[in-house]
Amino acid sequence: MTCHCSTQTFTPSQMLQASAEASLGIEPQDLSPAIMDTGLFRGRLLVREVQPGLILTANDVICQIDRSITVEVEPSIVCGIQLAGAPQAMTVDGRHAVAKKLNAPVMVGYGRRSTCAWTAVPGSHSASVGFTIRPRFFDRFGALVADDGIAALHDILGREFHTEMLAPSGQLVERARRVLDHAYTGTLAGLFLESSTLHLVTEIADQLSRRGALVAALGHRHYDRMMEARAILDADLIAPPATLELARRVGTNVTTLQRSFRMAFGTTIFGYVRQQRLSVARILLVDHGLAVAEAGRKVGFASPSAFSVAYKQQFSHLPRAAGSGRAG
Repeated sequence: MTCHCSTQTFTPSQMLQASAEASLGIEPQDLSPAIMDTGLFRGRLLVREVQPGLILTANDVICQIDRSITVEVEPSIVCGIQLAGAPQAMTVDGRHAVAKKLNAPVMVGYGRRSTCAWTAVPGSHSASVGFTIRPRFFDRFGALVADDGIAALHDILGREFHTEMLAPSGQLVERARRVLDHAYTGTLAGLFLESSTLHLVTEIADQLSRRGALVAALGHRHYDRMMEARAILDADLIAPPATLELARRVGTNVTTLQRSFRMAFGTTIFGYVRQQRLSVARILLVDHGLAVAEAGRKVGFASPSAFSVAYKQQFSHLPRAAGSGRAG
């Protein structure tokens, strides 16, 4: 029980699990997120070891009290996607900060026993899905751990501490939402959760593999510049800097920026901003219940019709379907 808690520490699900163990002495066994009220958190939690050394977590919780929390973490890799709520700050060993943002996978690698600390904020709501990998997960691969994607994950455990935010992925977000809200029961639920967790691991490993190839193609300097450019765009999606200004801020020229950005993210700068705006709009529709016109206006679309066309191109359904899905 303690081990389960100690290796999952950067989303509210871990805080809820710690509180549940302390106050109730139980761990939910149902294969759908269980309703729990521990005094510290209230909401839904699912924690399940789907394969030896591979643990799935999913939560949708509200914090009820103000409390500083410190947890000891065993060697592991933790990856999570926050689907709702304001990302909470966390520090590791008092000197490493873990940065997070909505819908972006955040990975934290603990190569040794570490101490994580954060503060629970009363009234705050958070929903997230993720997984924890312990060292024994890699035992089954044997010599095959040299494969690019698995090796990239395995190598993280060889570092004292590692954290990074990976590229946002609509596919990962959709899979995570399905995990949190699945309606399967019994054997089907177990199969669904195992396959979904492996899907998340595979996608993350693939991102790490492609990142390695990209660093080799661009060089560390240009790769870092593209990550900086993405962060600048993410900071102001409604009024992003012009391409010339963005190139100046990251220390390159427009031609190199455009070519390298497409290599890094598979789309143009304009295309990336558009994708991210639509992802934000989806959150406004689904999680906050905004009307279609208002959601489109808030993310910078001049007309509801233009917003609806762009939204359908990205998500394969009209934005009103997202809003009605929430109501249902």
